[in-house]
Parts: sequence; C-alpha cells; structure tokens
Amino acid sequence: MLSVAKPSSTTCEVNKLQSAGQLLFATTLLLVMSGLIMVYAASALKGEQQFNDAFFFIRKQGAVALAGFASVALIAKVPMRFIERMTLPLLVGSLILLALIFVPGVYKTGGGAARWISLAGFRFQTSECAKLALVFFLAKNLSRKGFNINSFKSGVLPNVFVFGLFALFMMKQPDFGSTVLMGTVMVGMLFVAGLDFRLIIGAFFAALAAVVAAILVAPYRLARLTSFLDPWAQIKGGGFQIIQSYLAFQNGGLMGSGLGESRQKLFFLPEAHTDFILAVLAEELGFLGVTFICLAFAYYCFLGFRIAFLQAHPFRMYLAFGLTSMIGFQGAINMCVAMGMLPTKGIPLPFISSGASSLLMSLVATALLWRLTVEDHDEQKRRS
Repeated sequence: MLSVAKPSSTTCEVNKLQSAGQLLFATTLLLVMSGLIMVYAASALKGEQQFNDAFFFIRKQGAVALAGFASVALIAKVPMRFIERMTLPLLVGSLILLALIFVPGVYKTGGGAARWISLAGFRFQTSECAKLALVFFLAKNLSRKGFNINSFKSGVLPNVFVFGLFALFMMKQPDFGSTVLMGTVMVGMLFVAGLDFRLIIGAFFAALAAVVAAILVAPYRLARLTSFLDPWAQIKGGGFQIIQSYLAFQNGGLMGSGLGESRQKLFFLPEAHTDFILAVLAEELGFLGVTFICLAFAYYCFLGFRIAFLQAHPFRMYLAFGLTSMIGFQGAINMCVAMGMLPTKGIPLPFISSGASSLLMSLVATALLWRLTVEDHDEQKRRS
C-alpha cells in the first residue's frame, strides 16, 4: 500500500491540507463558472426552439450549481465519523435504486437507454449515486484492520463482487460507459492499496474479455466501435457525431471563432450542451480554451490526490483518492470521446456539461474532499 501521512504534532500537515482545500475550491468554482458560460452558449438556441426559453438549460444548471456549493458548506460541518457511517446506507440505497430497473415504468427512457428516475418532479441519473456508493464501499473495505489486499478470497473478491452487482444493474439500463468508469476507479483504488501487479494484469485481461463480450452481444456497440475506427465510412450513421466534433475542433483553430459563434451547435452536433460540450468550447474558444479546461482538470486532480496522501487515516485517504479518480477518469473519458480518441460514450464532462445529476454529484464529491481538509476539533485536541 502507498504510504499514508502520519499524524503530526505540528500544524504543517494541517496547513498543507487547508491550502489544498482552498485551491481545490477555487479551481472548482472556475470550472463551474466556465461550464455555466458554455452551457448557455451551447443550449440557448435549443432552449428557444424546444421550450421558447433561451435560458431554460442555464437556469436549471445555475440552480443545481447553487445547491451543490451549498452542500460544500453543509458537508464541511458534518463529523467525519458520521460520513464514514453513511457507507452502508449509501451502498444499499444505490443498489435498490439501480434494481428498480427491473420494475416496469419506474425508469424514464431517453436516447435508447433507461437511466433516469423521476421523484417529486426531480429527474436524476442513478449511476451518479452508484459511483459515489462504490467509492465509499471500497474506501471502507480497504481500510479494515487486518485487510490483506493480495488475498483473493478476502481481499479482491468482495470488492469485485460488489462492483459486479453495480455492473449487472447498470448494464441493464444500459450504461456501458459508467460501468467502465466505475471499474477503472475500482482498479485504481486496489492498486493504491497494494494489489499485486500480476493480479492487475489478470484483471485487465478479464475486463477486456468482458468488454468484448458486451460489444458482441449488443450490435449497436459494435456499430459504435466500427464508426469510431472509420467514421467517414458511416457519415450518415454512427460516424456523424464524431465527424461534427472533428469539424468543431477544426473550425476553432488556435483562438476560436468567438463565444457564441459556434456553427456546429446549430443542430449539426448532437448533444452539444451535454456529452460534446467540449467540441463547442473548442470551436468558440479554440485550442487555448481547450488547453485551459484540460489544465484546470489536471490541477483539480493534483490537488485531490495531494489531499488524499496527506490524510492520517486510511479510510479518508482511500475516499479522497477514489473521489478524485472518479472526477479525473470521467473528465478524461469525455475529453477523449470528443477528440475522437475513444468510441462515443454518454458520459458528461464534470462541472462543464449540462446535467443536474452529474453536476450535483461532482460538487458533492468536491464537498467531501473539502471536508477532508478541515480538521476535526477532537483530533486537534488529541494532537496538541
């Protein structure tokens, strides 16, 4: 297992944590503000056409952003022992929500997938809760006393089993992208816990076989793969979306065509304000704008991992690492899809894409990271 910071009687580690937390909050605020600007730029015309309201999407996104930042202040006051005790309720609750996919009429269908539940007029994507629940479970399990990560029966199998339950329900929706994301986060956390590299290689080939099987049993996934390999051969089919994204990046050049001046968002680029918002940003703000967003995400991850490895307790270290990995891997997958480096997946860009569930859970993850930079009063007394 990678080393965890030891409790110190000095204030050095505390100051480092607080500094990282403040910088993380500032970086998050910058990303969210950038996202709000781009959501309006990418969705105003669609809102006007569908709802006769150019501010429809940005109003919703802004309300969720306010709620998410309020959660930062709220979670910062919650004792860590209470947060840790939320592991089991969060795990069970998420599995129950996902299992409702087998109950007809509960999930709402959109884009050929049933990934949303509506409660009290609020529509949310259950996979977002599942990501958070899996990170909590892994952090709790990996930090158990006497835990041996290289014991397949007691170290690897329980973690893989719980992930398998999530994967079973999520593939029923289907949500292949989120399943792959959660599997990647799990492997990353197991690696940090000290999993033997030979087991990681074995897990990679097992996962590769599972991905191949998932592609073969679903013709539309195979079509996505072939259109990814040669989008120009399917200009009017599966290759249309990625070609439009290519054109947006090409039109943007170095400096971009100007904020609000994207042509591809004019109903050429599907999901312009959600999954492919980076393409709109590239066209309007150019290579420099894309570089800025990429660097901001990289800095967010750097700060998140710094917070993780400054923790004095294993659960908190694993939790911070998992939350940061979740945001980082999701952002990387979305960017790679928009740039044509991965097949098309319905994964939003954290903090940037339009989507209440994604933005709220990203901000909750940030709130938890922020909480891990705030010293508990009783711990301060014990260290003094």
